[in-house]
Amino acid sequence: MKKFDCIIAGAGLSGFAAAVGASAAGAKVLLLDSMPCVGGTAVYTITPVLSGWRKAEWCTGVGQILSDKLRKNNAYFWSNTCRILAHEDQLQRAMLEVLQDHGVEMLFNAPLCGVKRSQDRIESVTVTTSGGLLELGANTFVDATGSAALSVLAGAETVVPDDEVSMTKTLMFKVRNVKGFDRDEVRSLFKEHVSEFPVRIQNSFMGLPLPETGDVLLNLTAVTGNAADPDVFSAMYGELFAQIDPIMEFMRRNIPCFSEAVVTKVAPVVGVRYTRSVRGLCRIEMDDLFNQKMTSEPVAFCSDYIGGHYVKKYESPWGAKVIGDPAVPYGAIRARGISNLLTAGRIIDIDPRAVTAIRLAAQCIGTGQAAGIAAALGVPDYQTLYAELDRQNCMQWLKDVKNKTV
Repeated sequence: MKKFDCIIAGAGLSGFAAAVGASAAGAKVLLLDSMPCVGGTAVYTITPVLSGWRKAEWCTGVGQILSDKLRKNNAYFWSNTCRILAHEDQLQRAMLEVLQDHGVEMLFNAPLCGVKRSQDRIESVTVTTSGGLLELGANTFVDATGSAALSVLAGAETVVPDDEVSMTKTLMFKVRNVKGFDRDEVRSLFKEHVSEFPVRIQNSFMGLPLPETGDVLLNLTAVTGNAADPDVFSAMYGELFAQIDPIMEFMRRNIPCFSEAVVTKVAPVVGVRYTRSVRGLCRIEMDDLFNQKMTSEPVAFCSDYIGGHYVKKYESPWGAKVIGDPAVPYGAIRARGISNLLTAGRIIDIDPRAVTAIRLAAQCIGTGQAAGIAAALGVPDYQTLYAELDRQNCMQWLKDVKNKTV
């Protein structure tokens, strides 16, 4: 059995950041994923729009390393709303190069299928590969799968959200030949004709012009359902794909700049915003996002709003602007009952209504790097973790927050 210091399951943005952070902290790291390469949701759902930074200067740590690589590859577009835009292929290339630069070992096309556990520790994971089953051991593990696949196999306590708070699932697609796209004008026309829109739960226009190709990325499909149920989840792709033609008919008929638009690419993977959470040593509650108190043992900052993508319409009843500068506490990324398992990205412990506060790219990168560093250091006390987070240039946001409150 091959042995590592850390094994990180899931090679999306959070797993990528965990692997880079762990390697930079001196660990021998294996990053594994069921997909053919790195990228996760950002690449395979064709949503390479990296957002969630509350200030441009808070894009530090692995976020800065990734943005610098994109810039070096002439694939970097920083918007005035603190977002990084890149073609999904360029993003995948940049992520892969960063992992190679940091000496991270990678194993792709390797779905998790088993976990060996002894008391409160994971000893090894088993994956299926083209060569058969492969058992891999480590001292610590990070679940960055987005669905908490590793945690479920390990018997960790998880929470599957009620349908009401599970958020919609979507299938992104790109269109070309859009003449003179003006987002405000399109939103206004969409709102004017929304009663005719074929997807009743989608009442808000979401689309973004892509700077390199001139294509427009559309986020207009939507279904509801429990993504943790394999039968329900398997049916979602077909349901979403079937919505694209009626949507395009609506757009051509009602929005002049789309009159000659054609679909050029459909995502190969359904976009899931929330599947389940892993119970941690502490939980981010709704009140934590609005009480303006300093978070205990903070490791990453939250985004500045919650809500959206509600199952009955876009706006959720609890949607709101976050007050103050809430953060993710260390305990929220430490799995309850399994001492050597950390979590990252949208599966960390949080009130399901507030998941938008931790599921965007900046938060996935932040919690991922923190989880990877903690794994590399053997799940240390907070002071030790903070010192390495600071050394890896992750904590400028916290210094700014503390200076503001002095």
